[in-house]
Amino acid sequence: MSAAYLSDNIGSWTSLRARRDPDRTAIVCGERRTTYAELDAAARRVAGALRDAGVRPGDRVAVALKNRVEFLELLFGVARAGAVFVPLNFRLASEEVAYALGDSGSTLAVVQESTAEAVFAALEQLEETRVRVIGVDGPGAEYAAWRDAAEPAEPHPVKPRDPVSIVYTSGTTGSPKGAVLTHEGVLVNVQNYLADWDLRRDDATVVVNPIFHVVLYILTVPLLYKGGKVVLMEDFDPAEAVRLAERERITVWFAIPTAWQMMLATEELADLDLGRLRFVGSGGAACPQPLMDRFAELGLDYRQGYGLSETTSSATTMGPGDQVERPGSIGRPFFHVEARIVDEEGAALEPGGVGEIQLRGRNICAGYWRKPTETAESFDADGWFATGDIGRADEQGFIWIVDRKKDLIISGGENISSIEVEQAVATHPLVAEVAVIGLPHERWGETPCAVVTSVDGAEVSTDEVIAHCRERIAHYKCPTVVVTVAELPKTASGKIAKVAVRGLLAASGS
Repeated sequence: MSAAYLSDNIGSWTSLRARRDPDRTAIVCGERRTTYAELDAAARRVAGALRDAGVRPGDRVAVALKNRVEFLELLFGVARAGAVFVPLNFRLASEEVAYALGDSGSTLAVVQESTAEAVFAALEQLEETRVRVIGVDGPGAEYAAWRDAAEPAEPHPVKPRDPVSIVYTSGTTGSPKGAVLTHEGVLVNVQNYLADWDLRRDDATVVVNPIFHVVLYILTVPLLYKGGKVVLMEDFDPAEAVRLAERERITVWFAIPTAWQMMLATEELADLDLGRLRFVGSGGAACPQPLMDRFAELGLDYRQGYGLSETTSSATTMGPGDQVERPGSIGRPFFHVEARIVDEEGAALEPGGVGEIQLRGRNICAGYWRKPTETAESFDADGWFATGDIGRADEQGFIWIVDRKKDLIISGGENISSIEVEQAVATHPLVAEVAVIGLPHERWGETPCAVVTSVDGAEVSTDEVIAHCRERIAHYKCPTVVVTVAELPKTASGKIAKVAVRGLLAASGS
């Protein structure tokens, strides 16, 4: 059996960096500036506090926080203790938050005043689950005292493939799947960005999208590994984001396309020194051509990226100038990632062939938490992960996505399972059948559209369906358009044919 090195634990990174750059600024959040020495001291005490609270290696710790310093203290502190970090999307409906808490088996949750209600509402639905809740702010906040009362702890020895985080991701069914990220996977993901995006010790970024998503691993974690500066926005404000970018002299910047469109439309952009930006990047949704044209007009080096929660964010990337030569491509695999296109039998296709995109690399998750069937369906014996996306590749390895087998809708960078939305719409008493698809949206990229047949043949009210769904799923998942049709097109086997549904809508001008 191979030895377990303390440096295999990503919780050791704060100490390794603080040893080299103790006084360098690691994190900026509001008026608070945190050095690497301060981040390390906090992470050490978090690990000690977890130990004192009875959290053992392998136990899960849930975190419902916005973009705050405490989020990153906990990320490294939980890892240092050998426990598993579970970031919660507190924007979800309470049933969905409850699912993540219950499925992960988290025994402790850290919240802030603005997210506590979502967590407590979720806990009320978990009758047999006991979770200690610790608040970082507001009345009765105890996090700082809880943390600082503990003795600093050294990193717990882990194996490279030991779990470090469970990130819940939308799938093709209503129940989310917990992608089990590993210590090795996070390290290799960092190496991918260092190799292909040329991150440097003097780089700085401003993070405008929530880090409870896998966006955490795109620039935030790699820059903290490298010794750069991470500026966190607790709540996104496009004008303030641009002001921060100038004030903190940021050099690399990633955001979802929706956020970019909002930031580039601000008056503050005129005061930003664009020459300081080494590159900008986007992902989470297809980048509209007008936005790519705008980047080019501003003289910005643009990096399109493609990744999933299961890949710890890094899968493929465009390099400098690639966007001009191969418009619409998601690029080639990152440095430590392999990619192939396969047919329905799993055989690799020649360049130009259309099939499912499969990925392999040590950055890819170890499977789905407590879901052996789904894990077996998505990972083969040779380590290839089936993304569910349909694509093609050229002779040089550049990949284009041509469809989504999983049929996810990506709205404002959020993955929305069409099946989950269909399940909510179908419970409306007037809805007989439903198909949910994504419609193009100028601001959000896509928006859910419900195409329904009604029980009595009457028109189904859009407002009624939206109100009905908002009682069952998160607001951003609810359809914004409802179209009533006499009959939904079916395949020979009787399944609703979504390709034909899209054609039906296009023909009607919807």
